[in-house]
Amino acid sequence: MSNELSLYDDAWIAEVYDFAYAPEGDRDTVFWLALAEDSGGSVLELACGTGRVLLPLAREGYETTGLDISPRMLAVADRKLEQEEARVGARVRLVKADMRNFALGEQFGLILVPYRSFQALLERADQRSCLRCCASHLKPGGLLAIDVFSPKLSLLSTPGTVRFEDEHKGPDGAVIREMSSAQYDLANQRLVWRPRYQCTAAEGAVTVHQCVLPLRYFFRFEMEWMLEACGFEIEALYGDFDRSPFTADSPEIIFVARRAR
Repeated sequence: MSNELSLYDDAWIAEVYDFAYAPEGDRDTVFWLALAEDSGGSVLELACGTGRVLLPLAREGYETTGLDISPRMLAVADRKLEQEEARVGARVRLVKADMRNFALGEQFGLILVPYRSFQALLERADQRSCLRCCASHLKPGGLLAIDVFSPKLSLLSTPGTVRFEDEHKGPDGAVIREMSSAQYDLANQRLVWRPRYQCTAAEGAVTVHQCVLPLRYFFRFEMEWMLEACGFEIEALYGDFDRSPFTADSPEIIFVARRAR
């Protein structure tokens, strides 16, 4: 078993990420594609990971830049790009950089921060720095879209550790059993997610991998205020990827904000 590596530092996680999370995450792809069509022009995805969202955008003809801090995730994305048609690969630029502070020398019509990646920014200064970088990299009137999960009172009010279990198909016929725990820190509005993976290979060998990911959870109005303070106007607010209105029962909080002119 590994010590508690950050999820972004674990090479094994990068290799199995698409098997474990892409099936759930893919339900948002149509939403991001529609936003790209609405905004027009090139697209920047922050925390692009293995290219789960980036590649469908490139296949639809959008010039895309994917930024991620993890060289392991980017290596998987690059390997996937090699399997694409040349015309798709020519539309994609991968950049190893920190979404808290980046300078790409161009502006985009749309910036995406999908799959709750913004919640990995724990400090207010880092959150503001990221949003200000986004504003400076958007064309006038360009769109920024951020997805965070909607905090649930039933979980926040549960004492101790909240546990989850799931099972995924893995590479080469492996089966991955995920046994995760989450501890909520109400005073600091954070949770610490500790996924533990038991991987059973096709021939029966079992390995265990464990990592940790601290996250900040957000409420609607603090995100709206922060976006507005960093130069954005809220254009739309959704509770899920079907563009349903945000309610107390919504699983997501999806912000679409326009750079103030």
